[in-house]
Amino acid sequence: MSIIDCKCVMDRKQNLKSKVSRNWGRKYLFGWRCGKIMKVLIADDEKDVRFLVSKYLQEINKDIVIAGYASNGEEALEFCRKYKPDIVISDIRMPYMTGLELLEHIKKIDENILCIFISAYTDFAYVQEAIKNGAGGYLLKPIQKEELAECVAKMYGLWKKKKREKGKIKLLETELSKLKKEYLNQWTGEKEENQQRNLSIARAKQYIEENYQQNISLEEVAGNVFLNKNYLSELFHKEVGCSFSQYLTEVRIEKAKLLLRETHMKVKEIADMTGFDNPSYFIQVFKKTQGCTPNEYRIYEMKCRNTKS
Repeated sequence: MSIIDCKCVMDRKQNLKSKVSRNWGRKYLFGWRCGKIMKVLIADDEKDVRFLVSKYLQEINKDIVIAGYASNGEEALEFCRKYKPDIVISDIRMPYMTGLELLEHIKKIDENILCIFISAYTDFAYVQEAIKNGAGGYLLKPIQKEELAECVAKMYGLWKKKKREKGKIKLLETELSKLKKEYLNQWTGEKEENQQRNLSIARAKQYIEENYQQNISLEEVAGNVFLNKNYLSELFHKEVGCSFSQYLTEVRIEKAKLLLRETHMKVKEIADMTGFDNPSYFIQVFKKTQGCTPNEYRIYEMKCRNTKS
């Protein structure tokens, strides 16, 4: 991997200079977008150190690209805000902002950005504070290639693991979203279908209520509610709990019971008014469903009424 050309970009508001990569090249740009290339920011106030670290990184891992350079803490922070590198290799003591302060700000920008600190100081307090704040490694100057390689390998492995986890989470979220959409579509479809079934049954019942005196058939009712007669028959079994003919008979018997209670009409006349072909069949059906003949029912209802009065 060759060193990426860089240019200086002036931030007019903050008057800060950040060295940002210029010519990524198709290979690195594609790898970056696909999450296969790890972007590194090198922050150190010593130019020679920045050059040495970038040189070592080229030799260590071909899947690492130098995304930019910073000569102080504020430049590094500016770069992180704009470009969000995957890893920051930073001096712990720089002008304007220390490495520890930079780390604190970086974690607020993106907690997934990894950090490695380099320093000429062996003060254990710095090391302890850096690790406590989430630094992935701490290297002493002069930097040894083997030590940098070991630390970067560790960070690279951690970065790849996080990428895989994010990929799994994204895939899971996509699958959940897909399942949710399918469930909602299915639920909406079933709801609409149930509503349509209920409406069809209601219309069929209304037609029976208005025409039970006539010699109506399943085919006739189905035609009036714009359904296939076999489908309407299935709907009656499923939604009403009985067959079409059973429901029609129940309606006719209930109307006949009303006439027996409230009028002095003859059984023959009631049979004719409630859609039965002949009195004998009416009496037969009435006894089968009510456990008594029409006249017995009328006498019983009259006795009950007289007892109450």
